[in-house]
Amino acid sequence: MAADTFYVLDFDRCIGDTDGVQTVLEEVLKEETGILPDTFRSARTRIESEGKTFDTIRHVHMLLEEAGSSVTWEHIRERLIERAKSVNLLLPQARELLQILNDRQLHYGIITYGVEEAWQLPKLEITGLLEVPPLVTHIEEKGKLLTGWKQPDGTFIVPPALSKEFLPLNVPRLVFLDDKAKSFWGIPEGVEGVHVVAPGGNKLPAQQGELPPSVSDVVGIAGAIALLFGE
Repeated sequence: MAADTFYVLDFDRCIGDTDGVQTVLEEVLKEETGILPDTFRSARTRIESEGKTFDTIRHVHMLLEEAGSSVTWEHIRERLIERAKSVNLLLPQARELLQILNDRQLHYGIITYGVEEAWQLPKLEITGLLEVPPLVTHIEEKGKLLTGWKQPDGTFIVPPALSKEFLPLNVPRLVFLDDKAKSFWGIPEGVEGVHVVAPGGNKLPAQQGELPPSVSDVVGIAGAIALLFGE
C-alpha cells in the first residue's frame, strides 16, 4: 500500500484526557472497594512529579491487596468501561481532528508509550478509540522509533499494526503529534513534528525538555488543526 502522508498520534495528554480517565477510575475504585481517591492520587502525583510514568494497574493491584479486597482488576475494568460511556474523555478538538482525518480519508494511527500494555489498550476502549489502530511502545523517544521506519530511498514503512487493513504502508512523509518534548528526540528528516502544548502549558516534568529545531509548538489540538489543515 502507498499514501502521501501518515499521521502518528500520541494518546496520553495529547488527544486523550488522561487525567479524566484517572478521575473516573478513582470514582469506580471508591464505589466498588471503598478505596478513597486521595490514596490513589497521592501515589500518582509523587511518581509523575519525578518525571516517571505511573503504572496504573500495578498500583490498583497493590491498593486492592492492602485493602484486603476481593474485587478483581477485571471487575474494575468492566465498571470503568461502562461508566466512561457517559463521559467525554478526549481532549478539546481531538474528536474534530479525527473527523477531519476520516473525512479526508487520511491514514493515521496511535502510538502510545506505556510501561504496561494491559493499561494502554483499555484506555483506548474507555475513550472510544478502539477503531483507531494502536501501537504500544516502551521507547520514550518515539523519534528513534520512527527512524526505524525510514528506508534507503527516504520513504517510511508504517508497520501493519497501524494500518486498518493490517498491511505495511509506504509513505514519503509522516506527521507526528505528541505532548512530550522527549518523544521528538531522534526525529528523522521527513517527519513533521507537532508539539502539542496544553492551553495552560505542559507542566509535568516528563513533558519538559528541548525540542529539535524541526518541531513546531502549537497550543492544543485546535492549534494542530490550524497548522496542518488551516482550519
